[in-house]
Amino acid sequence: MDRFWGLLTPAEHEVLGATGAERDYPPGSVICAEGEITRHVLVVRRGLLRVTATTANGYEKVLAIRGSGDIVGERSAVDGLPRSATVCALNAVRALVLSAPTFVALCQRYPRISWAVLTVVITRQRDTDRQRTQISGTATQRVAAVLIDVALRRGIADQGAVSLSQEELAGIAGTSRESLVRVLRSLRERGIISTGRRKIEIHQVSRLHDLTN
Repeated sequence: MDRFWGLLTPAEHEVLGATGAERDYPPGSVICAEGEITRHVLVVRRGLLRVTATTANGYEKVLAIRGSGDIVGERSAVDGLPRSATVCALNAVRALVLSAPTFVALCQRYPRISWAVLTVVITRQRDTDRQRTQISGTATQRVAAVLIDVALRRGIADQGAVSLSQEELAGIAGTSRESLVRVLRSLRERGIISTGRRKIEIHQVSRLHDLTN
């Protein structure tokens, strides 16, 4: 599935570029905070963003990792409600920033842009629904499902590396750090993955699929 930017034509890229402004964010900077009332929209051009939210018991849960081509903040721009999550730069990020009024006007004027936004929203909702069904699975099933999802988003067919820390992976999979360590050890021993600093090398995505059943 293409990301927002990939769903648009070169002409639409030019329109967005002409109406927005590119901005650089250093690693660790907070793009927007949960509960804050801001309505700008970002299209990631380079780098990775971590999206988190606070649970009822005060735990910070990682909801997603957004990368090049992804759109961020579109919901608050449309409904005007406070931010539902905190977005931080994992590394050096460059993003195209658009104000809410500009973003809304573009969607109204260019049907393909609004269709791309709708496609992204529906895809993310399906991802959320799928993650909810995975919560009842074992830690191994949940971790394998997350790795498959991230691999597909990075265009990895069966082998390749994904940039993801153990903290982020545990948060997305909804498991404890201790359980995650055990799962990763098992996956390494089976030759399915190898791990490094903020990196997981997937050797066989197909074998991860087997673990989700």
